[in-house]
Amino acid sequence: MAARKGVQRLTLTMFTHNQCQLCVHAKDALEKVRQQVPFVVKEVDIRSPGNEAWFEEYKHDVPVVHVNNEFLLWHRVDVADTVAKLQKIRGSDSTDQPDTASDDAGK
Repeated sequence: MAARKGVQRLTLTMFTHNQCQLCVHAKDALEKVRQQVPFVVKEVDIRSPGNEAWFEEYKHDVPVVHVNNEFLLWHRVDVADTVAKLQKIRGSDSTDQPDTASDDAGK
């Protein structure tokens, strides 16, 4: 599916580590967000070698999510709020997003 002209591609970076329970919940919530707003997600384990700067920055705050290299959120993912923020960043708004009823009807 080609992106519409003027719509920004989104890359989310999730700063995490393997003992982060909030990160598990955040990943689940981000999957719900992705159903409404497409994005690519990459994970950065702040405890991995080479990520010392991220560890110092976020050691008490994971999960932290950036979008296109800019801070988006930390700790908990509110699905509706995150969808709204990502739609705004993409250059779209709810007026050009079909609701699920009309989307299903048009298929």
